[in-house]
Amino acid sequence: MALSEQQIAELLEGMRRRLGLLEEEISRKLGDSAEELATFDRVGDAGDLAQAVASSEIDLSEASRDIEEWRNLRAAIRRVDEGNYGICVDCGVEIPFQRLKVQPVALRCIDCQERTERAAEALRG
Repeated sequence: MALSEQQIAELLEGMRRRLGLLEEEISRKLGDSAEELATFDRVGDAGDLAQAVASSEIDLSEASRDIEEWRNLRAAIRRVDEGNYGICVDCGVEIPFQRLKVQPVALRCIDCQERTERAAEALRG
């Protein structure tokens, strides 16, 4: 059964709310990193410098993860606009609403996702 308009609206609301939170977090983390980087010329010793670098790297790593989630959410919203949201990209079956509530950016049904993960694991070794 295809997603109802109410289900799509509920999913979109959650995705848009998460986008807003991510945008705030990304801005804050990148701003914090920029401020920390600006302190490098004022750092007293190598230990202080190492701590400032480590802190900046953590913020940048977290921002990078948030940016990836932001991109995935934007892509999911585009799929809603294009009319192909909630359709497995591998087999074409409808992804259940309950799965999309938990993972709104899901591209695959559970069976295809598990198959993809097993194949990736086999390649890794």
